[in-house]
Amino acid sequence: MESVCEQSERVPIRPGELVFRQLEAEPGLPPEVAEIVRAALAAAATAAAPPLPAEGSAFDFSGMFLRAIRVEGFRGIGRETVLELPPGPGLTLVTGRNGSGKSSFAEAAELALTGANRRWDGRSAAWREGWRNLHHPGPVRIELELRTDGPAPALTIARAWPGGEPLTGGEWVQRRAGAPETAFPAGRWAPTMELYRPFLSYSELGALVDGKPSELFDALHQLLGMDDLIAAHEHIRSARLEMESAARTARRERQLLMAELPAITDRRAARAERILRRPEPDFAALEILLSDTAGGPEPAALRAILALELPPPARIENLLTRLRAARTAVAAVTSPESAADLRILDLLRIAYSHVAEQTAGAHPEHRTPGEGTGGPGAATAGAQDPGHSSLGGISDPVTETGSTSPDSGCPCPVCGRGSLDARWLSETAAAVDELSDRTAGLVRARAESSDVLAELRAAIGEVPTELTTAGPAYLDTAVVAATWTQWRTLTDCHDPDPDTLGAVHDRLSGELGFLRQSAAKELDRLEQAWTPLVPRLRSWLGLARTVHARAAELQTARAAEVWLKSATAHVRDERLAPLAGTARWVWQSLRQQSNVELGGIRLQGNANSARRVQLDVTVDEVDGAALGVMSQGELHALGLALFLPRATVAASPFRFVVIDDPVQAMDPAKVDGLARVLATVAWDRQVVVFTHDDRLAEAVRRMQIDARILEVQRRERSVVEIRLSSDPVHRYLDDARALLRTPQLPQAISDELVASCCRSALEAASLARAKRILLAEGMDHREVQRRIDTAQSTRAMVTLAVLGPGRRIEDLNKRLAKEGRWAVEVVRDATAGAHIPIARDLSELIADTERFVDWLAR
Repeated sequence: MESVCEQSERVPIRPGELVFRQLEAEPGLPPEVAEIVRAALAAAATAAAPPLPAEGSAFDFSGMFLRAIRVEGFRGIGRETVLELPPGPGLTLVTGRNGSGKSSFAEAAELALTGANRRWDGRSAAWREGWRNLHHPGPVRIELELRTDGPAPALTIARAWPGGEPLTGGEWVQRRAGAPETAFPAGRWAPTMELYRPFLSYSELGALVDGKPSELFDALHQLLGMDDLIAAHEHIRSARLEMESAARTARRERQLLMAELPAITDRRAARAERILRRPEPDFAALEILLSDTAGGPEPAALRAILALELPPPARIENLLTRLRAARTAVAAVTSPESAADLRILDLLRIAYSHVAEQTAGAHPEHRTPGEGTGGPGAATAGAQDPGHSSLGGISDPVTETGSTSPDSGCPCPVCGRGSLDARWLSETAAAVDELSDRTAGLVRARAESSDVLAELRAAIGEVPTELTTAGPAYLDTAVVAATWTQWRTLTDCHDPDPDTLGAVHDRLSGELGFLRQSAAKELDRLEQAWTPLVPRLRSWLGLARTVHARAAELQTARAAEVWLKSATAHVRDERLAPLAGTARWVWQSLRQQSNVELGGIRLQGNANSARRVQLDVTVDEVDGAALGVMSQGELHALGLALFLPRATVAASPFRFVVIDDPVQAMDPAKVDGLARVLATVAWDRQVVVFTHDDRLAEAVRRMQIDARILEVQRRERSVVEIRLSSDPVHRYLDDARALLRTPQLPQAISDELVASCCRSALEAASLARAKRILLAEGMDHREVQRRIDTAQSTRAMVTLAVLGPGRRIEDLNKRLAKEGRWAVEVVRDATAGAHIPIARDLSELIADTERFVDWLAR
């Protein structure tokens, strides 16, 4: 039969290389998808690193066998005890009753290599508090002696805890032959120890099957050497998740913004909402909206209102004071005569200007350069500048030319009959000068009033367009515009009332102040609602543009991930096939008389997703969920079937496996199957099994499997002894001879104990013969065990072994008599001597017992 290791050594080429080949073999695969897969595989190959040796190149991290487990003060072991093991392939059984300390060796070896113990994982603190032996108050020390390949084969790994040191503390060292101790590099050992874990405790047997589905998946997945494909998949998956996360974030933020924007009474918000609601948002339009420094028409109008200002009240008050003074001055110098004089003055100046123009037109040489037409304001102008000439600013053509002309006059513009000549001009000029002098005060007072009104008009100006155009929402500018218009109308009047102007100004100031306050509040309201959204909109815009730009890349990454998943599953199934075959062989060997059939073993799912190991099982040839109907023994057998292929792959540097208590829940048929499996594994592995159940050792002896059986005994105060165990029959005979040679024992007690050992030897030999013959005849294990259980006495057990099932005990002596009288007497005396004194030489009884068991063994 092919060994477990030989089956496990069928290792195909690197998974990454297989995937590369699949890429080349699929010409229909889009180039961009293939490129992503290649890049991910290249990145994974670069990042991957082979397992490092424990320390330096002098130590070959392979070919490890156990030589000895040395324990002092740990668990059930007090003073130092050494469990020596043959460092090579083979089967070693370490037996002993519960509490003998045998499991302490297994746990010590696991703790020395891994730094932890799976039996304690997930348990309460009480499980870890009793790790120190109660009968050994000194330091605790564990040493694991290994034989490895390489130039320095001897390696010792040790952990030591001074008194009072917690389990997590202590010193952890390693030592090679002839070299000083160095710190144990636990970090370098951890990945390999986790991947090829060679320890299996009883508590782990069931957990391998009914534990977390992902844990067994991950263990097998890593064991298949799929790390580069896992890393490549993770590389693509991370990129895909990043892009999908960005897309989800963009969608979610877009929905939130569209829900919030309608509640904001701002044209910018409304515009942004319309942009976002489009199936394909206009990124450029949104960017323009966000980059508008003026903030849109509505805030701009509000800011224009805030910019409106009136002159300082002191200035207006000063102008109104001047206006009052000017009006007082006008009133003081105004009388009917002065008003009439001023009107006559204006008329004379107009007439004089008219005659002067006419005269200048007839005699151009008489025109004074710069002369122009007069007007109603000429009198005022002349009055404002009395030093201009004696005529109040009117030039005298007679004076300028020095002569007159008889035909230089012009008709009177009023009556049309008279002629206005040079004399009239001279006389009129004199009259104008006289009237100008009499009305100079009134003219100055009126000019001051006009100047003040002009300044008042200029100070406040025209009604601002901000008040007359369509105003911002929720802001009424009509009242302020009306008051402003009233002010303007009053200042355009000839003689407005200063008090009325002051009242209008006060009202305008108040209304404008209130309007500006309202504008400020409205602007604050808009900005408080809109401004916080601006960075969010900018952030979304940048993210949305990135998502839009990478949309094609996301689709390609999804396609690449799907393709790589499929390729990985194909490679994984191919690489899992040898391990699955080994597991099926182990289960087939262990499932004796079980109605559960194990078919294929498949890994479902992928890393970072829901994943589990799918066991194809049938129950009585019907597909079903085997785990729900399996007994505890069947679950343990299935767990062992999954453990051994993992622990014995060719790539594992550990050439040993340590199994603690695998027999407990197994029925006798499975114990025989377990013995065969362990023997097969032991062809090229060191197999160390700790068990308190004698059935495995009995099956090994009965099936004549080559194995070394060690027996652990615990005496008082945790003194543990280890001895090489022979079969129970010869052990009882050896004990009988030892008792016979013990002079300290009283004769009566010694005789009874020797007879008891002889009787136990007869029972053990009969039990072994009965099992061997009945099983060889094809009897079911359960039926064999039932027959043995019904044999309640020594004679009944001997009868079953000698005569077979269904025979009477009374027929035993007749059959034994055929072998000789000695055979009848040895069964009689060994049975009776265990209870009453017998008249027989005990050394002869021992010899005849040995002769009888040899006869049974034939």
